Amino acid sequence: MRKQISRETFEFLRGFGGKRTYEGIDLERVTFISCVLGQHDDPEYGFVVRDVTATRCRASACRVHGVRFEDVTVNGLTGDHLSLDGCLFKHVTLKGKIGPILTTPVKSLSQETTAAMNAAVIDYYRDVDWALDISEAEFSDASLYMVPGDLVRRDPETQFLVRREVVVPIKDSLSGILRIEASRFEDTPFDSIVAVAPRRSKHFARYLAEFERARKDGLVE
Repeated sequence: MRKQISRETFEFLRGFGGKRTYEGIDLERVTFISCVLGQHDDPEYGFVVRDVTATRCRASACRVHGVRFEDVTVNGLTGDHLSLDGCLFKHVTLKGKIGPILTTPVKSLSQETTAAMNAAVIDYYRDVDWALDISEAEFSDASLYMVPGDLVRRDPETQFLVRREVVVPIKDSLSGILRIEASRFEDTPFDSIVAVAPRRSKHFARYLAEFERARKDGLVE
């Protein structure tokens, strides 16, 4: 039986460490404040969120580390900056109004643990047909460089595929937002990423114009 959670607020919630699975949950208009979810030292990624829907939820001052998200749909997620550190995605859909979101690599661990977790990330995506669907997302800001770009379903009008082999050799000659995106390849192991011109950003028109020029020049797809 699925669990329904509606119009509740969770503050200082801590679900951290170990192997655990949260699944079969529908969230509606739920607010999370200063919550932390995940693990930081398990290269098997045994912390899993699966078969979950979240509709018109809000997250403020929350962090997520080392979580494997599978078969998740988020329709509307507002709030402040949400950092997803070292997380994995399979069949995850983001749509509607989405607040600032950032995917980052594993950091601040021992060299051995970092290497093991980064290797696990690369191995995981070898068997994934698609990771993220953001084609109907209206971002206020987004940086998704820790997801392989070729595994992202996107809106080609505002979400652009950037390839390492194209931009890195000429990074020093680039400017603006494309130079920032090219620098992401210093931190990601993947050879392609998706760069977003966020529709809900006050800089949307400028970012879109820059990416459209880059596409015309053959620098992005």
